[in-house]
Amino acid sequence: MTDAPLNGDNGNGEAAHKVSEIIAALCAGDPEDRITLHDLIHAFGLRAFGLAILVFALPNGIPAPIAPGLSAVLGAPLLLLAAQLLVGLDHPWFPKSWGERSYRRADVARLLRPAIPVLERIERYVKPRYVHLTGRRGRRLIGGIVLWNAFLLSLPIPFGNLLPAWAIILAAFGQVERDGVLVIASLAASVVATGWVWFLVDTSISVLQWLFG
Repeated sequence: MTDAPLNGDNGNGEAAHKVSEIIAALCAGDPEDRITLHDLIHAFGLRAFGLAILVFALPNGIPAPIAPGLSAVLGAPLLLLAAQLLVGLDHPWFPKSWGERSYRRADVARLLRPAIPVLERIERYVKPRYVHLTGRRGRRLIGGIVLWNAFLLSLPIPFGNLLPAWAIILAAFGQVERDGVLVIASLAASVVATGWVWFLVDTSISVLQWLFG
């Protein structure tokens, strides 16, 4: 994978490339190339936290067939990244065994490319607002949002992935683009996601009691 940062920092601390462009660049190129987590973190540069979270959340946020159990697999790095935001780390860290594991670019593109049109639509309305919610202190709030929803995402509950994934996507998008409105929206989405997952769990328990009671 190229060593050139995908975040497109323009030298003034501002990003020159949109999130959709970064994801598209990640999906482009030789489909047989191998990509590691260390490659991604290096390429994402200053926006590594938010972009890494987006990469792991997007496959669950776009209604499309994914491999069984993938939510739990993607939930583990989300939990780790969220914990690091909560304790105030400035750069993501992964265990060596995670960071050096490689994936075919074609497989990465298959998971992420369907999200690009959705990201492009969101970007029409995104701009820096309420930036204190995305700064150093705000990142702890974002970490808490991601941590809780990553926990919900990891639960083996049918139809329970979409809302927690979008709460995470909105929080990460807000952090990347310094848009506090998206962080507020992610809080609202977290409340809805929690209620939805609780409803699914309660319904499942009631059905099991009816079947076996």
